[in-house]
Amino acid sequence: MWNKATSYILLLCVAFLAGCSDDDSVSVEQPSAQGTFVDARDGKEYHYIHVGGLDWSVENLAYDLGNQDLARVYQSEEAHDKGIYSLDYLDKYGMLYTYDGAVQAVPDGWRLPTDADWAALEASHGYLNEAFSLLYGGYYTKNTAATAYNGSRFMGTWAYFWTATSDDAKTGEYYFARKKFYGTQHLERLSIEPTAYFLNVRFVR
Repeated sequence: MWNKATSYILLLCVAFLAGCSDDDSVSVEQPSAQGTFVDARDGKEYHYIHVGGLDWSVENLAYDLGNQDLARVYQSEEAHDKGIYSLDYLDKYGMLYTYDGAVQAVPDGWRLPTDADWAALEASHGYLNEAFSLLYGGYYTKNTAATAYNGSRFMGTWAYFWTATSDDAKTGEYYFARKKFYGTQHLERLSIEPTAYFLNVRFVR
């Protein structure tokens, strides 16, 4: 029998179902162009897509500056324990750079993306495009004096990328970066000291 109580229950059910809808669904910009680029310095080929108003590399930068104070490959616990410098993760995850290392390593004709470039990419949700191939390369830090841990952390769970923009709201030298946790949709914005951490790099033009 249809009555006010039945109507009320029906409205509650509709509201519940609406609340359970996928609130995280977003419209992801599809690339308007794509291509390849060869770094003349070492012959490495990179792919790129055009999203968020720019060409973005879809692999992490892997140019070796030949200076581990500026650029390093992520090290496994096994390699760390054996005291060796392993290149096992170079092909997939590229290199991890200090801020200065990142600026030096970007190929000619390209540049390190600014904080605004990343914001535009976020607005278009282009980084969620499968072609963007966001990789969870972790980071490296030298700040391990008080621990027994390897300085390489969080590969496979966190992605970290430099921007070219300084955070002038902080005292001292800090630069904005982006990080993303595996399985989530949203990028997080942070700022860190330029030599405290080694992060991955995507480059733009």
